[in-house]
Amino acid sequence: MYRPLFAVIDLAHLSHNIRYLKSRLRPDASLMVAVKADAYGHGVRAVVSRLAREGVRDVAVASLEEALEIRAFHRDVNILVLGAVTPDACAKAAEAEVEIALTDLSPIDEIPRMPKRLRVHLPLDTGMNRLGVKRTDEAVALARAIAAREDLELVGAGTHLAAADADDPAHASGQMERLKVFARALEEAGVRPARIHAGNSAALLRNPAWHLDMVRVGIAAYGYSPDPSVLPAPSLRPVMSLYAGVLRVARAQPGETVGYGATFAVQRPMSIATVAGGYADGYPRHLSNQGDVLVGGDLRPVIGRVCMDQLMVDVTGLDVATGDFAALFGYEPPALWREGWWNRLHPEERAARVQETYRMASNREERRVLSLDRLAALAQTIPYEILCRVHRRVPRVVCDG
Repeated sequence: MYRPLFAVIDLAHLSHNIRYLKSRLRPDASLMVAVKADAYGHGVRAVVSRLAREGVRDVAVASLEEALEIRAFHRDVNILVLGAVTPDACAKAAEAEVEIALTDLSPIDEIPRMPKRLRVHLPLDTGMNRLGVKRTDEAVALARAIAAREDLELVGAGTHLAAADADDPAHASGQMERLKVFARALEEAGVRPARIHAGNSAALLRNPAWHLDMVRVGIAAYGYSPDPSVLPAPSLRPVMSLYAGVLRVARAQPGETVGYGATFAVQRPMSIATVAGGYADGYPRHLSNQGDVLVGGDLRPVIGRVCMDQLMVDVTGLDVATGDFAALFGYEPPALWREGWWNRLHPEERAARVQETYRMASNREERRVLSLDRLAALAQTIPYEILCRVHRRVPRVVCDG
């Protein structure tokens, strides 16, 4: 670790969130956690290993490549590929004991005969208009075709709720009613799979009747409600915090400007901190002149355009110096991360010292949180996107606070 920029992944918070979500889960339903896109940017190896410790046996990914990455380090977890898998890849999925959603990209008659049985889920389109069959007769026919092959096993059927976090639950309720029609048709035909699933994070938080046999949660596992204004979940704790060092603190006078395009004009004497994080690291450029960071014990505005590798912050009146740290989102930096602390450490020992001091702060300090809900709203996006966009050049320091 050379550049003063890193993300802390707090596995204790992940454990807390999973336990909280399980407490909200209907007793006869199981929990699946989405770990696609490198576990929403958190690091799939650390996340899956912690999920297994918490008794989560089912995870979901977007592609077979993601599934095989997990299978290379974890043999016991059940993995479901939610995205399309081509016929020529089905044998690889079966060999790795990975479950797939059987989409239009893999017609039954194009899937080659396989020496090992492939476990499949039937995607049902109840109103998302993304993937899956739309009519009950299609679903029954596909389920029967699966049952007719000894190398395929139908283990699940599911849909995806498009608006479970909306102010009005009518759309989601309509999808659930259509799903019941599908389930009834499959049952009457004698081909109903063991698990029917539809629920996402919003469904888990909103309505136990939507939990069915399994709930597939995503963003809630990582500490955020899909819409806190509709489904407040203050018990959830952010798992990722993004920290960046202060590279310079300088005075600016009226008449000067800040950043590319001179979009911020200095109106009064100011202290401006340059911070080591930019849009190439995942901090949205859309937050130019409107974002905030936690620095020097206070929430301070981003001024000027966010650069590729840095951003500038108004720290007027604060005790902030070169070598201090700011939180671009997440928990306030520990008090120890000041006065050149980073530069006094050897690069090879920095990760261990971050872990140690972060854990100490978690146990001893009352820390403020800069929630991604706030930043995402300002950036006209969602926490999911910002988490996933934290670039791989940003080291992830895994902590267990």
